[in-house]
Amino acid sequence: MIRSMCGVGVVALALSAEAACAQSTGAELNDTQRLGRQLFNQSCRVCHTPPALNAPLYGPALTRDTQRGKDDLLAEIIREGTPRMPAFKFQFGTDQIGAIVAYLRTVPAQQASSQTSSQPQPTGPASRSERARQQREAD
Repeated sequence: MIRSMCGVGVVALALSAEAACAQSTGAELNDTQRLGRQLFNQSCRVCHTPPALNAPLYGPALTRDTQRGKDDLLAEIIREGTPRMPAFKFQFGTDQIGAIVAYLRTVPAQQASSQTSSQPQPTGPASRSERARQQREAD
């Protein structure tokens, strides 16, 4: 009985967190933005959102203000990559990259700033053991 109540509580908590996240965008997402959210969660989230509380980001937090709101610049970075980010031009088509940009334009800057950590950002790719060592030294 207690386990089933805990399970219901966990599900309710997850649903309320999802609803709060959806409300934080300020509006319902259209089909293109939903596709962009799905693609972002599949391919971008791993680097652009913290994996756990107080964990560093491996890439910058992305919001509607990224690249000063210039969609063409953001799409180019997604397509061509950077020295620290892979190019997605072979994985995503133009419409899919546009969908990711459209979704990011719904993400408020305050949501991303609450996701960032006060810990220093890694300067390059590091192994899991290297990140753990850096974390121990920071503590």
